[in-house]
Amino acid sequence: MSMTNPAHTSGPIDNSPCATLQELTRQSAYFADVFLTRHLLDAMPGMVLVLNGHRQIVFANRAFYQLSGKSLSENLVGQLVGDVLLCHIAGESGDGCGTGESCQTCGALVAMLSGLDGEESVQECVLTRQDGVVMQHLTLRVWSAPLEYGDEKFTVLAGTDISHERRRLALERTFFHDILNLVGSIRGFAELMEIDDKIDPMEVSRRIQLASQRVIDEIDAQRVLLAVEKGELKVDNHILVSNEVLDDVVTLYEGQDVARQRLLQIDDSSIVIPFVSDATLLRRILGNMVKNALEASLAGDIVTLGVNSSETGLNFWVHNNAVIPAEYQQRIFQRDFSTKGSGRGLGTYSMKLLGCFLSGDVQFESMPESGTRFTLSLPAALP
Repeated sequence: MSMTNPAHTSGPIDNSPCATLQELTRQSAYFADVFLTRHLLDAMPGMVLVLNGHRQIVFANRAFYQLSGKSLSENLVGQLVGDVLLCHIAGESGDGCGTGESCQTCGALVAMLSGLDGEESVQECVLTRQDGVVMQHLTLRVWSAPLEYGDEKFTVLAGTDISHERRRLALERTFFHDILNLVGSIRGFAELMEIDDKIDPMEVSRRIQLASQRVIDEIDAQRVLLAVEKGELKVDNHILVSNEVLDDVVTLYEGQDVARQRLLQIDDSSIVIPFVSDATLLRRILGNMVKNALEASLAGDIVTLGVNSSETGLNFWVHNNAVIPAEYQQRIFQRDFSTKGSGRGLGTYSMKLLGCFLSGDVQFESMPESGTRFTLSLPAALP
């Protein structure tokens, strides 16, 4: 492997003669010793596993025990990785790790199978695990390599938590891409007023205000998300009216590029009722629903918003005609999981988080015959 810009060494270079064959033989024997090998692998900062042909664990190092929350005295031999990590997809499938429909999109499973097929692989795995009453979202980078021993095939699976790296990439995407484009458009509108005296100043002013508001919204969205994940978000409840909330969301998004050639409308059967909630958080949840629905829609499609009452409170919903593939549906609310590319996957995740802060819940249903509908259910909190 070549390095274009090798790093400088920080200490003295060892210029002593090369080791003899006898010394090399003795040194290599250290790593063949089972006792020493286990201690070396336990010293690794990332997880290291050896799996048999049935994907069952036959060796796990200390880092994997720490990641799984298991005691070192607990025997993990024979168990499947997703079952040990309490993966919610493995738990919901009923038959364990690797058997659910959404397991097809699991990077860890792809890596395991590649290793057993005799190929090295590097994948990313987004995993949601239940830790008591708290859902933990992990993004792992996993490496697999084939291993044959005693005429049996195994795979070595190594992994490290890159959740913080994914958070950084998401922030970079927002601030270096989205906001830069928005600020560029503001500058372009201002320059247009100087070079074209036929431009309506009021129209340019309106566009600058809209772009400026989107910059504020993007920055505030990251601020709110960070506060939520740290448990520092404070809910500011006020008396709201259901139809006014929907009107605000439609007004915000119908003039944006994502809504071009698409119709955004409020369902005629929506009820008008006062209730108590945090307007900022509520609009952010519904805004994410609308944005995702518009992005998934084709030119000429209709995205519909609505609100209806239930026995327990209110249901705000957003519907579009597109369908979420079945293999993705169990991963929709996972942090960092997205079909749109790297640095995405925060919209649906934040919906779920913010919904909890409103004492509500966000769910969805997506079927070929009826399209996709996201719903925020709020408790009855009438003024």
